[in-house]
Amino acid sequence: MVPLLAGCVVVDAQDGILTRQQIEERTPYASVSTGQAWVNAPGMRSVLQRNLRTGLEQKISLANDSAVRGDNVMMLRTQNGVSGFGRLRFESVIDRFGGMPYPFTDVSSGSLLQGDDGVGAYFWVTENLGDATCILGMRRLNSGMRQLPGNGGVMDIVLRNCVRGTQQDALAPLMADSIGVAPIARDPQGNSRMLSPLAAPSASVIPVQRAGTQP
Repeated sequence: MVPLLAGCVVVDAQDGILTRQQIEERTPYASVSTGQAWVNAPGMRSVLQRNLRTGLEQKISLANDSAVRGDNVMMLRTQNGVSGFGRLRFESVIDRFGGMPYPFTDVSSGSLLQGDDGVGAYFWVTENLGDATCILGMRRLNSGMRQLPGNGGVMDIVLRNCVRGTQQDALAPLMADSIGVAPIARDPQGNSRMLSPLAAPSASVIPVQRAGTQP
């Protein structure tokens, strides 16, 4: 039986009314190959995927060559039946992806910087720990920007990445070369089989600080 969506709950003929939290608690991840990842992020080690009924989710483990504790992870979640673009709300996104990872537990939306790489807007904050550069980044894509998995109308991405390198190295999995075209959409020569995601609308997070400006 296909579940019916009703606000923040799912009405299912077998399980009754389930909240988003209940669905997540009852839905395990399945391991898939890195070739089935929805992005082409550098340093992918493993990919887990699950169907949350209101959308699909992937959890991508990235290599971590730094001494910073915790995993480098890229989380992607689609939302079915969502049209247009909508506003990327910091607190809502972080809540849906399980809270703030270390070392960003004290970060708020006002700490975020904003950039645009041609695919659209992205948001991030940086922490420097010894010789490691850590970023917490996020962005939203819609189906007009690139092909999305399943019936997704939008896809939210959250990245925690600590590297022994520069801020740009840490941000690389969130950038256009990584998220614009999934590896399964490339031909054997590495060329895209998808339409270009350029000239797409930008997201917004309120409040937000632009790079190069004072808070």
